[in-house]
Amino acid sequence: MMRVVLLTHVFPRAAADPLGAFLLHSLEPLAPRGSFLVVAPHASGLREHERIGTIPVTRFRYASDVQETLAYTGVMHEQVARGLGGKILFARFLFAYFRAALGAVRAHKPQTLHAHWWLPGGFVGALVSKWTGIPLVITTHGTDVEQLRRTRWAKLPARFTFGQARAITCGSNYLREQLIELGVANEKRVRVIPMPVNPLFVNCVSHITSRESKFENRNSKIEILTVARLTKQKRIDTLIDALEILRARGMDARLRIVGDGDQRAALEQKTRAQNLEAAVEFLGMRPQNELPNLYAQCDVFVLPSVREGMGLVLAEALLCGAPVIAANSGGVTDIVRAGETGLLFSERDANALADALEKYARDPQYAARLAENGRALVMERFTPPRVAEQFLQIYEFASR
Repeated sequence: MMRVVLLTHVFPRAAADPLGAFLLHSLEPLAPRGSFLVVAPHASGLREHERIGTIPVTRFRYASDVQETLAYTGVMHEQVARGLGGKILFARFLFAYFRAALGAVRAHKPQTLHAHWWLPGGFVGALVSKWTGIPLVITTHGTDVEQLRRTRWAKLPARFTFGQARAITCGSNYLREQLIELGVANEKRVRVIPMPVNPLFVNCVSHITSRESKFENRNSKIEILTVARLTKQKRIDTLIDALEILRARGMDARLRIVGDGDQRAALEQKTRAQNLEAAVEFLGMRPQNELPNLYAQCDVFVLPSVREGMGLVLAEALLCGAPVIAANSGGVTDIVRAGETGLLFSERDANALADALEKYARDPQYAARLAENGRALVMERFTPPRVAEQFLQIYEFASR
């Protein structure tokens, strides 16, 4: 029976928590075939030892409840970069992480360590691996590779970290190419294994079979959906501009935005400035169990972000029968193959996005055909059992 200790700074805080849910979904199919222990940071209100679904989790403390703010917020890098206090807190975080990981290894006696994100988990895992001799697997997800690309000082610890790994996995071919191009990882060790979709979406066939042909007989109306963290990288501003262009062309285009983030106020202000308040609805963060209905209700799903690591929301939308459009940037092309499983547009080009949206609206059969192809691709590559089997093979390889 395979024994694995998993290191991550993000993991669901409850079974229905969307934050890091793909990690839980990649582990649960393996639970009957091995013994897994997750080591993750503590935060206010969380238990230090618990089970999330079928997976045991131990959460290490690194400060008081009030100070434990580095994890689960999506702004760890910004907080650390802000000043001396952030750097001191991060140093305490790393020390506590190392102690907790070493303690988990001694108690659990794993055959393999698996760290998600090269920093902080991969770096801590590399130290523990070097100390104990236990083989290390590292998985990158996009944000960590993007920070590596932007931060000069990071290459030295990254080379040490990846150099200690027996195997490296990435969620997309784009991320693999980035790691190799940055010169921090041996290309022979890097393999593409996507993160899995939530099983909730795999089982949403009822949403597809009940889905009416929404474009039919109303080719001047289009309901658009996006689901994203509202940051600059997601480029929701481009989507709002495309909406304005469509409405100027005489189309009754409407947009629903699911998600929250530091750009929400600016996006709301942009919507008001462009007189689009009646056409744009900000829904904020929504529970995972509400998303299948939202995907099924839309005419088209759009992800306009640049340098996206993979874009798992595109796979979710396709599983629920929604045609998709994405910016031709980053790892989304592993899911959206232009003219086959969806449409691509040049990043930040609102006119090109508007053209793609109008193409779907004018040709509903084409939109439906691409959505059907996309769903078949996702079912073939992104379901939890298929992803879990690939990780099991990596664990077996690493532990030889």
